Amino acid sequence: MEMMSERQTLLTVEHLTKRYPGVVALDDVHFELRAGEVHALIGENGAGKSTLIKALMGIIPVDGGAFFLNGEPASIRSPQEAMGYGITAVFQELSQILDLTVAENVFLSKEGKKAAYWLDRHVLNSRTQEILDRYNISELRPMDMLRSMSAAKRQLAEIVKAVAIEPKILILDEPTSSLTDTEAEKLFDIIRVLKADGVGIIYISHRMMELEQIADRVTVLRDGVYVGTREMAETTMDEIVEMMVGRSLELYQSRQKRPIDRSEGCKLLEVSGLRRKGTFDGISFDVYKGEILGIAGLVGSGRSELANMIFGIDPADGGEIRMEGKPVRIRSVQDALDHGIAMIPESRHQQGLVLIHSIADNITLPILKRFQHNLLLSHRKKSEFAGGMIEKYAVKTESPAKIVNQLSGGNQQKVVVAKWLATAPKLLIIDEPTAGIDVNAKVEIHKMILQLTELGLGVIMISSEMTELLNHSDRVMIMNRFRNLGIYEDVDQETIMSEIMQDENAAAENGLTA
Repeated sequence: MEMMSERQTLLTVEHLTKRYPGVVALDDVHFELRAGEVHALIGENGAGKSTLIKALMGIIPVDGGAFFLNGEPASIRSPQEAMGYGITAVFQELSQILDLTVAENVFLSKEGKKAAYWLDRHVLNSRTQEILDRYNISELRPMDMLRSMSAAKRQLAEIVKAVAIEPKILILDEPTSSLTDTEAEKLFDIIRVLKADGVGIIYISHRMMELEQIADRVTVLRDGVYVGTREMAETTMDEIVEMMVGRSLELYQSRQKRPIDRSEGCKLLEVSGLRRKGTFDGISFDVYKGEILGIAGLVGSGRSELANMIFGIDPADGGEIRMEGKPVRIRSVQDALDHGIAMIPESRHQQGLVLIHSIADNITLPILKRFQHNLLLSHRKKSEFAGGMIEKYAVKTESPAKIVNQLSGGNQQKVVVAKWLATAPKLLIIDEPTAGIDVNAKVEIHKMILQLTELGLGVIMISSEMTELLNHSDRVMIMNRFRNLGIYEDVDQETIMSEIMQDENAAAENGLTA
């Protein structure tokens, strides 16, 4: 087997510097990528990862430093020049046209928009199918419309689009943020094929445990400064986390589970036979005061749809919801809020925040009436309230007036949390609470959730990161095909997957399709 050190160096970044007014985003940064390796680039939000990648893609100019490709100096001043060098990227925020097919999206990058429309559809679909076959991707078909797909399948389609240009260097920015562990394995299979072809992969992820599975080397940035590079096989996760944050951090230790009073008087939420045409046909479960009920399942199992039904986004057609023993009717989000239910949605960008508005605007949006008097809005009271929430939930900002889009991912997530906790809920539904945020922010949000439960708040937590789900839930409900397969106090990942696979096999025997 070829040793990593003997592989050809594809990319060398030397002395890279990028300044913004009042901020040095990159300060004399070094980076190297070899052919056929996965080189993880990690660091907290604001460490400089995105700046480095945008510079490499020609999206932003740099103030100093140089790029070398195959040992030769390279001038990269635009994404087109980057593509000419064989460099392409899949960013966390996908760049897709949802009203086109998989094949049409693939060839928008490969042939250009005009060509994608004018190419023979048979040729378009045939070329795309060749790519799908090359990487053993059976989950997609060339003629599938992106709008009808799950987030996981759209992520897969974006990766297909990237590999279609046969890149020499592929940048993957949080590629598993919308994937379950099982779906991430599919991505890893694709990466292994690319590695065998000699493609160099720069891999950015906040899901630290997966680095052990896929990364050959890891480079850490902190506050725009190069901290160091390690061989993955020769270092530990604790060492990497300490390099990132400058101190040790207990991220992957299971919390001590507290005894939950499950007497009838402490039952907060009771869902009985809840139905919705085309999805649920009688799902039942309960949540107690001070409890975190985790929900496990593959993408498409109905986890997010269940959250949307309880929160009134897609109301149920039948069944019953009780809060503290009393039947409640939830036909809208306002109904849910009135009954003490709040939800932090899966996508903070699309569902959780108004990105072009201030922190104060976002935090106070669900409770604006509280700051009105005779139809006039008190901006002073609104700002004061937001300031208190910013302090309470440790949002790092200079002012409540700061635009949310200028915050890091972790601080954006804290604003979403503050926004819905401002409604003083009794039950909080959290869909993917730490997707795409750094390890320090993850720890802070986990602590925040635990503090809320100690005050009696009930939490429903949906997470595709199995370590997070198992370490922080008091009980775990396993879902598949919009059904509750069981609720467990003590469960491991193997049991969860076994239950899901048994259900899939039973469905197949009965002639049911996904």
